[in-house]
Amino acid sequence: MATYTGENGQVSIGADSAGQTTIAEVRSWTVEHTKDVVEDTVMGDAARTYKAGLHQFTGSMEILYDDTAAQLALGHNNPDADTTLRAEFYPSNAAGKKLAGNVLVTSISRTSSFDDLVTATVNFQGSGALEIVDFGA
Repeated sequence: MATYTGENGQVSIGADSAGQTTIAEVRSWTVEHTKDVVEDTVMGDAARTYKAGLHQFTGSMEILYDDTAAQLALGHNNPDADTTLRAEFYPSNAAGKKLAGNVLVTSISRTSSFDDLVTATVNFQGSGALEIVDFGA
């Protein structure tokens, strides 16, 4: 089993898997994959029981807010643009698995502090399945 360190991760976006552009100045990213459950308990059952439901993914990325990164990460997938983009998240820039899927940006938060760099956090909702595939695929 491969393990990774965060300094080699990356995020790329584009209209499809062929037109991906790596986002500069990413500090961190998170992808959460969840599954709904549907209760199917009936009278007479001794305990609650459930069936698997639909799955979804959500996530976020934090970037340094400079002209290049901000325009690429925020300008092309602004929450007021109803654009679905293909996003790919790499734990490593060399090998292993990547997480990929279509996303809609739901919010962008910009943060400034007197003793730190200005950052932006981009939150997104997945549309369709989250793919976990080999790096080269």
